[in-house]
Amino acid sequence: MGAGLSATVEPPALEGGGSSALPREDTPSRPSGIVALSARDSGRLTELLRRHYVRVWQALRRLGVDEARADDAAQEAFIVLSRRLCDVREGSERTFLLSCAVRIAANYRRTWHTQREVVDDRALAAERDPGPTAEQLLDQKRLRQALEEMLDGWPDELRIAFVLFELEGLSVPEISQVTETKLGTVASRLRRARELFQAGAKRLRARAAAGGEP
Repeated sequence: MGAGLSATVEPPALEGGGSSALPREDTPSRPSGIVALSARDSGRLTELLRRHYVRVWQALRRLGVDEARADDAAQEAFIVLSRRLCDVREGSERTFLLSCAVRIAANYRRTWHTQREVVDDRALAAERDPGPTAEQLLDQKRLRQALEEMLDGWPDELRIAFVLFELEGLSVPEISQVTETKLGTVASRLRRARELFQAGAKRLRARAAAGGEP
């Protein structure tokens, strides 16, 4: 998580990128749009799929892509990567993929006007960690829902800055690069996003104190 956010209520680790379960854990099959690659680049792409697919999927969910389209959107990011693989420096692939995710999520929001999906009972059954109790899982699900609702109401530029810094761990210069935005603008957006988060967290605490759900 990015540094600098201090709040009584912290953003939960969105294990499903929101209210849903993660995609499968094994290396996903290659998207059909992947271009022909050399043996070396093919192996590199396979490793990148294994290492980053779930995180890209999560980022897309956090950026507003609904669960039904998250797999397609994640595959689209890797198709773009495959076409630019020779230009992407080794070690910077995650940043490149997140920059793709930002643009793809924006396109999905514009095209389908995606709305937050209503969580149903299957979300609990999809939790992968058998350790927490049912009550703890329910609390986690409610926190994820609360954060989703909070983010859904934010301007896109603030949501993107917050997700990339606080949830994806990118630095301000990296966010500047990903979003093609000046450093000062990124810093300003992060300040405004933190203010929104603090206000939202205050409302959640007040709701909880009144006996309501988070």
